Amino acid sequence: MTAGELSVGAQLPERHFGPVDAAAIADYARASGDDNPIHVDAAAARAIGLDGPIVQGMLLMGLVDTALAAWLPEARCDKLSTRFALPVAAGSPVTVAARVVRADSPEGRPRVTLRIFVRDGAGKVAALAEAILTG
Repeated sequence: MTAGELSVGAQLPERHFGPVDAAAIADYARASGDDNPIHVDAAAARAIGLDGPIVQGMLLMGLVDTALAAWLPEARCDKLSTRFALPVAAGSPVTVAARVVRADSPEGRPRVTLRIFVRDGAGKVAALAEAILTG
């Protein structure tokens, strides 16, 4: 699929990930330098009112990037913005879905804007993102 083949309202197929387990969270913490203990230490997470460790927001955005690459492998992501709504518990599966909210062709290059929904295992929206892709 290419950006030029998409029109406003088109739904992209859901992408399923996980469950995002403690090992994946710890690997991401090491690779990213994110040493916030709420991601890897249950006691630290509970101390601030969480039920347990949570997935890093940027790890979730990495899953969004993986979905974008699967949906539109030839496209270039020009902008990706995100609002986090709820924490995703360690061990939860994650679903990424998107729909086209704008499609145009400035200067002859197809461009689409996607509204992206990141859901936890209970189907709750954990993050809303928007991506602008060309090509």
